[in-house]
Amino acid sequence: MNFTADRETLFNAVQHVGGVITSSLSRPMLKNVKLDVEEDAVYVSATDLEVGICIKVDDVKVEETGSVLPVEDRLSPILRTTPGDKIKIYGDESSITIESNDGQVKLLSEDPENFPKIEKVGKKTFEIDPEILNYMVSRTEFATAQEKGRYALNGILVKLDEEGNLDIVAADGARLANVMKKVVNDEGNEIDCIVSKKGIHEASKLANLCKDEPILIEVTESSLRAENSRGWMTCQLIEGQFPNYKEVIPSNCKNKVEINKSMLANAIGRASLMASDRSRSVDFEFTEDNLLLSSESPDLGNAHIKLSIDYDGESEKVTFNPEYLLDMLQAVKRESIKLEFNQRNTPCLFKSGKDFIYVVSPVVRDEETI
Repeated sequence: MNFTADRETLFNAVQHVGGVITSSLSRPMLKNVKLDVEEDAVYVSATDLEVGICIKVDDVKVEETGSVLPVEDRLSPILRTTPGDKIKIYGDESSITIESNDGQVKLLSEDPENFPKIEKVGKKTFEIDPEILNYMVSRTEFATAQEKGRYALNGILVKLDEEGNLDIVAADGARLANVMKKVVNDEGNEIDCIVSKKGIHEASKLANLCKDEPILIEVTESSLRAENSRGWMTCQLIEGQFPNYKEVIPSNCKNKVEINKSMLANAIGRASLMASDRSRSVDFEFTEDNLLLSSESPDLGNAHIKLSIDYDGESEKVTFNPEYLLDMLQAVKRESIKLEFNQRNTPCLFKSGKDFIYVVSPVVRDEETI
């Protein structure tokens, strides 16, 4: 194996695939990256067995093809810190030499034949614009359950109907985020699967590498695969039954308000600083023309912040976990957010545009549950 490549381009590819590698992997080989050197390109890949990704590196001069498997946490910093625009790498299955203008570094390699294969897209299920995929993922992934053992709630629901309506849904039992968009579904396929947060995030990252072309998605019985001209990825599906999310979305709400997003985020952020560690709550008191946010802590003090609003509904006080609202407001990019609810102890509905909804269960202090 012998090739010359742009140093920064190769480093970016190694760093990209290295994102799937974790320190908890039990098999040492999975902490390596595989370099497959072909006649016109180098393919860089990594996997943790649940998610695998391969990135294509163009603009290379190949003198000899071959494959090597060096350790990622040594190869990546070497590429980052080596001076010069071009870098030469050569060697065999046992080691590689990374050569630059100021010297060389020899790095051991494991047998690449034992590295798991990362499957490409076979038969396309649907295709989606990269910006749309990024939009959908960024507005849902934060709402997945963080505690291990929640199974279906540790992943993200991906649901497609034959008309091309794609729903992506995340929930953790106290909140739910949902985005629906139209995608290209020429074959009229229908899917209903749960993808890991890590897997859907890597699909979105891959799509962002090539924003001028759609990314192809294939869903099999056990995996979701994505591919474009820059590479491909695959991830295992999560087994289990995702809750019927449509049942928890409030309808016909009697109390409604539209608020400037930045103004609301600022007020919640300040009020949350005075929320006690025990309650982690901020009160929202709605009246005809005002919204009063208040919080207090015996150890810190208290906060009372008043916002002028155009409120349509009855005077009511609702208590929220501020972190749940700040997570959502950070993901939303539009200037305003709509809030609808019925009573202080029933789920509240936030809307942004026509395609994003966010449902949050209020804090019920009497029961000390969310």
